[in-house]
Amino acid sequence: MDAVRDLRGRTRGELLEPDDDAYEAARGAYNALAIGRPACIFRPADVRDVVAGVRWAVDTGLRIGVRGGGHSVAGHSSPDGALLIDLSRWRGAEVDPAQRTALALAGSRLMDLDAATAAHGLAAPSGTFVDTGIGGLTLTGGISWILGTEGFACDALIGAQLVTMAGDVIEVDDRSDPELLWGLRGGGGNFGIATHLRYALTPVERMYGGALRFSGDGIRDVILRVLELEESAPDELVQAIVAWRAEDGSPRISVNFAWRGDPAAGAAAVRSLTSHPALYESDVKAMSWLQQQAQYEPIPFGLRQYWKGHLVGRADDSLADALVAAAAQASQSSFALVELIHGKAHRIPESSAAFGGRAAVANVTALAIWSDDAHDEHEIAWARHFAEAVAHLSLRGGGYLNYPELDQTAGRVAAAFPPATWDRLRQLKRRLDPANRLRFNANIPPADG
Repeated sequence: MDAVRDLRGRTRGELLEPDDDAYEAARGAYNALAIGRPACIFRPADVRDVVAGVRWAVDTGLRIGVRGGGHSVAGHSSPDGALLIDLSRWRGAEVDPAQRTALALAGSRLMDLDAATAAHGLAAPSGTFVDTGIGGLTLTGGISWILGTEGFACDALIGAQLVTMAGDVIEVDDRSDPELLWGLRGGGGNFGIATHLRYALTPVERMYGGALRFSGDGIRDVILRVLELEESAPDELVQAIVAWRAEDGSPRISVNFAWRGDPAAGAAAVRSLTSHPALYESDVKAMSWLQQQAQYEPIPFGLRQYWKGHLVGRADDSLADALVAAAAQASQSSFALVELIHGKAHRIPESSAAFGGRAAVANVTALAIWSDDAHDEHEIAWARHFAEAVAHLSLRGGGYLNYPELDQTAGRVAAAFPPATWDRLRQLKRRLDPANRLRFNANIPPADG
């Protein structure tokens, strides 16, 4: 169409329309249930192209979606009827070892950031699946294996380059615009298109960890033991619980953990778990940061997925009961996940970041993953049932915004933040995106004018 030809004339990047041969492959979503069809897909060559794309979308009245790693379970990176600005090829990071900082392109995956920083014995708190895009993850929280000593990924964000909806390129840090930096630390992609992210890094010399797997009647006791351990755990220990159903139909529990530092101290920290009689398999070792980051196998693109859960303010026996029940009823590829939160993640002042889950003791989520559309109803019901079973533990009724459900409501997004934070974010949205063009995200509507 004429308007698209106009954008081609303004830019150097690749532009795909629905009739183009490469469109369907470029549109392919992480979640097969995300069926949005962008009006066109734009792969900008540089920041100048991003600016041109934004100004063109504003001129033509199109909304804008952004794809970094493309791992949005809710389909945010598959915006229906909008301009999709695809930054997935913008990968790489530059490290300043003297300043202990990294500047990463916003389409980078965790593996790109990790490889660049680990070459200098450094790391950024990020996530746990190496193929995840750093952009959405960082801007919306970020739970990593060094959460206890470093906080969330957004806490390490010290700067960003942003293309605004006015078509300006701005450098954001705590001197140029502290309010916007605060909003980027947890407010997601609501305020502009991040092209570069700057991180504060920390030395990580060695790790110790892996997976402890449990079966039988004792798994409920294992969960309670993990929760008890968490109450006094040192910052160096980060734990997660995975509940799933084995091929024989029995519920199983895996306790995945990471210890930052001396392996002997790490082994001592989890001795109450390794000595439990329900333990049937231990895959634990001393490792490098890159090995620790590779502990989880990536979930392939194109599967059918529905995730739902809560950031919980407390964890008790009812959580153990819900996990055991979910494991007994799960399909072969679905599982329930508890990512425990303590240490520095709790001690960083609330005022430093917009992220609304700092007071949570865990992120608790059902991850339904399957391939046959005949199982849609069953799998979605399983995930919703688990979320409902733990809802009484929720901080405010909202989930972790990096693990959003496909049918996430505006109320659930708002519940992810304290009311005062939500109001402040809406004011920031009004300043940066008053028309709410960037609405394919955990959307924060602009404050009323």
